Amino acid sequence: MNVYNLGYVSTTIGGGFFAGLITGWALKKIIKIAAVVAGLFLGALIYLQSQNILNINWNNLQSILETTLSTIGNSITNTGEISNIMGNIGIPLTGSISAGLILGFTRG
Repeated sequence: MNVYNLGYVSTTIGGGFFAGLITGWALKKIIKIAAVVAGLFLGALIYLQSQNILNINWNNLQSILETTLSTIGNSITNTGEISNIMGNIGIPLTGSISAGLILGFTRG
């Protein structure tokens, strides 16, 4: 094994871990903020309905949310471009990114 290859692999692993760590941390913060915003929005809707200011059709709201979430889920899972990118960058970078992502998400 060449010394230059060892340096390249270690830089790839370290950089991938750091990128995954930051990405996991940021992803957890974004999910927390989105959950708080959604909770406040639904809480406001419930309060306004209890004060007879709004009349909300909860069944219609549920069907709209289910359709929206399934569309978002399908668009995320049907993206073949992500798998092509992850296949081209190699095992050391992919493994270190996933390890950093998990650590950043759990510790964030």
